Amino acid sequence: MIEPPAADFISISHLSKHYPNGKTVVEDLSLTVAPGEFVSLLGASGCGKSTLLKMIAGLTAVSSGSIHIDGRTPAHARELMSFVFQDPTLLPWRTVAGNVALALELGGLAKSSRPARIAEVLDRVGLREVADYYPRQLSGGMKMRVSIARALASAPRLLLLDEPFGALDEMTRNRLNEDLLALKERQRWTTVFVTHSISEAVFLSDRILLMGSTPTGVLQEVRVRMPVPRTALLRSEPAFLGLVGEVSRALALRATDALGRAEAPAAAAAGAVFA
Repeated sequence: MIEPPAADFISISHLSKHYPNGKTVVEDLSLTVAPGEFVSLLGASGCGKSTLLKMIAGLTAVSSGSIHIDGRTPAHARELMSFVFQDPTLLPWRTVAGNVALALELGGLAKSSRPARIAEVLDRVGLREVADYYPRQLSGGMKMRVSIARALASAPRLLLLDEPFGALDEMTRNRLNEDLLALKERQRWTTVFVTHSISEAVFLSDRILLMGSTPTGVLQEVRVRMPVPRTALLRSEPAFLGLVGEVSRALALRATDALGRAEAPAAAAAGAVFA
């Protein structure tokens, strides 16, 4: 029996992930995400952000603890979510329209209804004119737009994004950030976004969770109280630049604290040897 919708759209309680080699990536992590909220997981590469995102999506098994999405486990909430990976992962033998159609085919949408849905989604991401192109004919930014269009084709209530813009140049990345927020304003999905870019997290988010080194945990929560809709002009505003600086300092301070804790046992051992 499916539980009634919870006040928090995503609820994670005492979550841990252990691998057979003994490595612990996530340990005793608890957090919530409200309906319609855009939450960014911000931290250094390799700290466990992507692993956490994949557990939310049900792509990686949980070792202990629980994840609920609108009152359901990830396995029972698959139809609510779409996942955008770091790479576009497009099928090279399919056109742009064909790649978007894949999500509709897997979702069981009637064949007669697909063309209109594909055209609608490609319009939203500004790619209708290249619907018949193949991935090899597209720029990196256009390929990522196709990946996002494919994710949106199924009208998800939860969009999970794993550093989708990390490999792009700064200008393309900024433009796609703006486009993503414009799309979200129209569709109001809930978003969990993984990034290691501080300015990107501040621009996109309602809330930023600063993640620590493995085993990962939430070191600090930052509320982003910037006006919406957000445009390119926001990046030059003193309030935006100030918050980017604050988050940067917080991450640096946490990293220094973690390094100090890691070095303390070694220093103590060295003292014992050379005393």
